[in-house]
Amino acid sequence: MSLTFLFLVISLELRGSRGRSQVPCIFIFGDSLSDSGNNNPLFSLAKANYLPYGIDFPGGATGRFCNGRTTIDLVGDHLGFPHYIQPYSNKSNVAYREGVNYASGSAGIERTTGLQVKLHDMEARKFIVFGLGPLGCLPPITPLGMCSPFVNAVLERWNNKLKTMVKKLNSKYSDSRFIWINSIKIITPDLKGLGMKVRTNSCCVVVGASCVPLSVPCPNRNDHAYWDFAHPTEAANKVLAGRAYKKKENNDVYPMDISELADHKM
Repeated sequence: MSLTFLFLVISLELRGSRGRSQVPCIFIFGDSLSDSGNNNPLFSLAKANYLPYGIDFPGGATGRFCNGRTTIDLVGDHLGFPHYIQPYSNKSNVAYREGVNYASGSAGIERTTGLQVKLHDMEARKFIVFGLGPLGCLPPITPLGMCSPFVNAVLERWNNKLKTMVKKLNSKYSDSRFIWINSIKIITPDLKGLGMKVRTNSCCVVVGASCVPLSVPCPNRNDHAYWDFAHPTEAANKVLAGRAYKKKENNDVYPMDISELADHKM
């Protein structure tokens, strides 16, 4: 099971009509934190197309590694999309007009610069890079209720390199805009102050890192930060998506938040 909290959202030219989404389409690259069903047809142990996954999602167990909406689902809601971005495995040309979700559970971290350059050459002009979240706070690492400062310090160094990469890309491509989301900073302190009282235990019954099929999850899902041993609940995803879209503090994002990026004239 991949434990990264990194994905890319690539949005194209701004759509100016009222009553429509703020951008015409988005393309998502990432792992199980963004997967919306790409792993369903694959021969893989990283699966989430069974209950209790999706117990709070309108479509049920679609392959999302969450009880409800993922962070990218919620970002799409903020941007005004009428539908959730479809996974590549659906292969629906109509759905692809709003973008495609290429995220796949257990995907690893590759060098992203080459991908970004290629997409820039294909006329993509707005890019969002989410930093890694506080993996030192995952339930298997925090049996006593304390995050690992060592693990999170390593992730902070990685995230700072991502921020530096975003700065360089903005300097190199003056006709584009790249932004970075400071996930670890947004998530770590706020889980204590938003009604999420349970931060060390998963909501669902877990074997390995995944929910046991057809098991009964906790009833107080809005109180839990983690759904299984590797993925946040929808309640936690709302925190990240909300502050990524509209920053609460200046260091939540760099150099602007998603709402500002959507409005940014290229």
